[in-house]
Amino acid sequence: MDKMKTLLEKDELMKAVHGIEIGSGNAECFFCDVQTDSRMISQDCKAMFVPLIGEFQDGHKYIPSVLEKNPGVILLNDSEYHKRIDFYDELAKKYDEVCFIKVENTLHALQAAAKAYVEKNCSSMIKVSITGSSGKTTTKEMLVSICKEYFGEENVAYTKGNFNSETGLPLSVFKIKGNEKIGIFEMGMNRFGEIEEISDVWKSKYGIITNIGTAHIGILKSRENIAREKRHSFDFIPENGAAFVPFDDDFADFCLENVKGEKVKFGKSVPVSESGVEFGESLGLFGTDFLVDGIKIHLSLSGEYNYQNALGVVALAKKLGIDAVSIKQGIENVCSVGGRMEILKTELKNHKNCVLIKDCYNANLDSMLKVLDFCQNLDEKTYSKKIFVLADMKELGEESEKSHKAVGEKINSISPAFVVLIGHEMKVCYDAIKNKENVLWFQESSPMNFEMTGEKILEKVNGSEIVLLKGSHSMELDKLIPYFVLSKNEGEIQ
Repeated sequence: MDKMKTLLEKDELMKAVHGIEIGSGNAECFFCDVQTDSRMISQDCKAMFVPLIGEFQDGHKYIPSVLEKNPGVILLNDSEYHKRIDFYDELAKKYDEVCFIKVENTLHALQAAAKAYVEKNCSSMIKVSITGSSGKTTTKEMLVSICKEYFGEENVAYTKGNFNSETGLPLSVFKIKGNEKIGIFEMGMNRFGEIEEISDVWKSKYGIITNIGTAHIGILKSRENIAREKRHSFDFIPENGAAFVPFDDDFADFCLENVKGEKVKFGKSVPVSESGVEFGESLGLFGTDFLVDGIKIHLSLSGEYNYQNALGVVALAKKLGIDAVSIKQGIENVCSVGGRMEILKTELKNHKNCVLIKDCYNANLDSMLKVLDFCQNLDEKTYSKKIFVLADMKELGEESEKSHKAVGEKINSISPAFVVLIGHEMKVCYDAIKNKENVLWFQESSPMNFEMTGEKILEKVNGSEIVLLKGSHSMELDKLIPYFVLSKNEGEIQ
């Protein structure tokens, strides 16, 4: 077996994770993949399995089934090992070709191994991080598209899907081949300290914070705490690097306080002479036209907030020396990311057409108000009616009641043709709406409630309506779509 292809040599891995080997000590320690989910391990590629201990699951119980798939390395928590010393010693003896390593904490060991892998393989790579309360994935997709145009597709490493967490980012960086010219990785968070941990893994040279909003405010309690966490993504930016923040964000200066590198603000308020970007025209559902260094660019993604994300991407791209033609080609190649502000011209089961806005991947007060503002500002002559199906915004904690009430107050100012509210927390929104004549509230996402909602939408749509679906991913609003959309007749607006 070719030792050169192992992700980390045995001594490198042991040093990184401060591990102690169980068994004979003669196992080879070869692995070309890293997984925390036993179902993702393939017999075609020797993997390092990292069992994690969560609130409801303990990955250690899957070690026996993983061993049937011929892994290369098994990590296990020291505390778990000492609970069942004989059991694990027997496994190490039976599977003596597998390298068993006990560590103090498997999550921290995963991060430490990923950090060692980055230090070994990414020293010549341009390293970019992207975080923020919303817009991370869209921003990443735009920057990746631009960099593929400029550097070549094979020279860009980046976050796939939403692998941006305390486990997702380490798993993502293990996919880096090492010969790419640039790496672009998202950083998400669900707790205090998470951004700081994964920033230490990646150590970006350039970083974008898209905004400081209210996502995860239920966990972090205040926007200042969110900003304090997010700015950790700038911790390792060197003097020859740069940090990018929105000009008009009230936490922009706070986020830049400790940055060693260049501090760059982006947004519509930045003068053209400084940014090289000139606003052209908002095209509503059809995006935004603008110019970069005199070259016209069409952003197909709708909403002023997507234009704001594009301005951050342009600012960073220009700092990297990427030309306006590559920026244009990259941005114009970007389509909506699945579940995030997808705009579809759709034929319904009543054979009428509508414009369906699907924004069902995530929801917090900021993103909810932004999409409602967007719908409110659409041309009334073209889109005569607006139908909203809104579901609970999760993870808001103590802010939940106030946030859902704010959505109800926003609806009062818009006066849509019809509103369906779904979820326990949306009851507060329902109570805040003054005119309930065209408002329904359902306590939960369920097939029966989705069927009733679909029937109401079909009653209301006559051919020039906007139908908005917006809620947290766990509310499963995407499962509502088959109840009113004609099968196989969805298509993106051109």
